[in-house]
Amino acid sequence: MKRLALGLGVAALLTFGAFGQVLGSRVGGFLGRENLALLWINVLELTPAQMKELLKLVDELLPLRDEILSMQEKLHEDLLKFTGTPAELRELLGTYQKDLREKLQALEEKFVSGLKKILTVAQWERLTRGIPEERRLAPYPRFAPRFGWRGAPQAMPAAPAFPLRGLTLVRFLPDLRDALAAKIEALEK
Repeated sequence: MKRLALGLGVAALLTFGAFGQVLGSRVGGFLGRENLALLWINVLELTPAQMKELLKLVDELLPLRDEILSMQEKLHEDLLKFTGTPAELRELLGTYQKDLREKLQALEEKFVSGLKKILTVAQWERLTRGIPEERRLAPYPRFAPRFGWRGAPQAMPAAPAFPLRGLTLVRFLPDLRDALAAKIEALEK
């Protein structure tokens, strides 16, 4: 019962716009990335057309994601075959890191540019900035004391900039795809 109450409380907190990366990563492990994706879809109030466009975007990005994931295997093979000097090893690792950074940056740029085309301005601002300052105050009664009371109104933490970056985006894309497909299917019934 306590877990259910905690889960509902966390879901409500996320639903009301707490998009922060720290909160998202802490809660994401508890809720699961697919449920977190469904929460984002619902909070952003995506239309079915937007969901279908986002699903197409994610499908287009999955080959680049797979390429990024295969880089680890390639590095492993290269390290197994490696018999050079420490300087050559640094060069090998430097090349690998550079390639990984470039591919991650390309993935992020394609995802963000595609998202900007799909989302409205208000949805984009909600995603990147969280909820406006005036909405972040907790709804406490007006008669609450101003000083010395622990339950006084406090602002929710501000959400940082767009939370999906780098390897987090790589791990999140399949779950986002599954969540979008399930949501679209549920809406079409």
